[in-house]
Amino acid sequence: MSIVEKAVDKHRRAEPIRSPKEQAAQNDARVAKGRPLKTPRKPGSVDIELDHEKLSREGITPYTDISETLVDEFRRIKRPLLRAAFEEKAEGVASTAKNIVLIASALSGEGKTFTAMNLAMSIAMERDRTVVLVDADVAKPHISRMLGVAHQPGLMDLLQDHSVDIGEVLLQTDMPSLKIIPAGERHRQAAELLASQRMEAIIEELGTRYSDRIVLFDSPPVLQTSEAQALASLVGQVLLVVQAGQTPQRAVLSALELMAEQDVKMVLNKCRLPESSPYYTGYYGYK
Repeated sequence: MSIVEKAVDKHRRAEPIRSPKEQAAQNDARVAKGRPLKTPRKPGSVDIELDHEKLSREGITPYTDISETLVDEFRRIKRPLLRAAFEEKAEGVASTAKNIVLIASALSGEGKTFTAMNLAMSIAMERDRTVVLVDADVAKPHISRMLGVAHQPGLMDLLQDHSVDIGEVLLQTDMPSLKIIPAGERHRQAAELLASQRMEAIIEELGTRYSDRIVLFDSPPVLQTSEAQALASLVGQVLLVVQAGQTPQRAVLSALELMAEQDVKMVLNKCRLPESSPYYTGYYGYK
């Protein structure tokens, strides 16, 4: 036996043999530190099976009873976003970041997450587009909870650990064109992480890896956290959700002022039009 072979044999005998329980405990410890395990995925595998009944209760199209109205409304909402992201880009008018969209609101409870989910579903129905929905509302990760992935590694883990790859936190739903990135583990320096060069690199990779992809970020409220401002500075478009008859005008103006340099479009949620209106189709938004 050579010197090298003897050294290898000595190291092997010195290494403790772990029981399956001990090995599992070691793996759990790695996950607890925020580092996802690198487990290879089979091509075409599904990580999230959408709960149609639960989504229906949340008013998410196409599963809700008022889906026809919602489908039409979100078709109207997505068209200018898609045009800016892809058609204007092809014409050389828009930058590559236009396919990165922040869904925000001035205050909480205005329907931003509802809008983000429905918009993602609507875009996923496009024949030639794919969508990644990122839960960036780390303090209140409603999308992650709605989809049952609140305890899975996600955006915050990706930002904290540079050795983690996007593919490790990018979850495939049973809608082929829809992928999800959960919020991940909450972090007290979330605002700094979201404004970091690492975040900028992640956004660039998400937005440029596939030419047919649009990325939606569900953001915290603009006036209640600083995370939304950090994200807004990195994206190409902002969709500001305003609750009809509830959001104070001064709050909307303050939110717009904080994002003055961004391309901001607005959605009026929970809006009723008079039945005499030629645009009347019933109840816009959700109950």
